[in-house]
Amino acid sequence: MLGDLEPKQRALAELMSELSERAYHAGWMEGLEFSLWRAIDGGSRSFGRTEITDDQVARLRQLAEECGGWIVFDEMNEETFVTSSEWKRRLAGRSAIVGR
Repeated sequence: MLGDLEPKQRALAELMSELSERAYHAGWMEGLEFSLWRAIDGGSRSFGRTEITDDQVARLRQLAEECGGWIVFDEMNEETFVTSSEWKRRLAGRSAIVGR
């Protein structure tokens, strides 16, 4: 939950949610964490009704580096911080599923 996050983690979660609102009018669109990661990792920046800008990519990247991880969403805990190593495991798991 937002209240459980450190200030930089919260700033990252709020930016991610803001981008979701702009693109889909939804506080946290399903798969948001993966779509935004793809954008900062050099992939598509087309996102719903918007394009993710260079400044937004830079800010997402900066906050992720400062936090040492990424924000994910789950139904029980809502916005949740995961470490970089945990995020990489989740990415690998998703890639394996999507790649099938």
